Amino acid sequence: MDPNYYQHVSWSCMNKYVGIRTNDGHSHDGFIAHVDQNYVTLAIPTDEMIERLDGLPAQESTYRQFGFHPGFFPRRRFFHHRIPFFGIRDLFLLPFFI
Repeated sequence: MDPNYYQHVSWSCMNKYVGIRTNDGHSHDGFIAHVDQNYVTLAIPTDEMIERLDGLPAQESTYRQFGFHPGFFPRRRFFHHRIPFFGIRDLFLLPFFI
């Protein structure tokens, strides 16, 4: 397919959860975080959670944004991965459930 086609589709799917298959057979899924002239950047979720806060100056109970507050859970982390448009074979929307 034309790389310009995937650039337009990526722009229309910005901040949505998508799947991408590349010409070399790899599959990636994540949120479209950035689109430029040659690449699409995915924010790929990982199951890695914050388990310990070693070296931080305050007590763990003060770090509510990391989930150390009753009723909250540690947040998921995302890794960015850039994929060139000329290497994309398929780009499709995926369902995302919280």
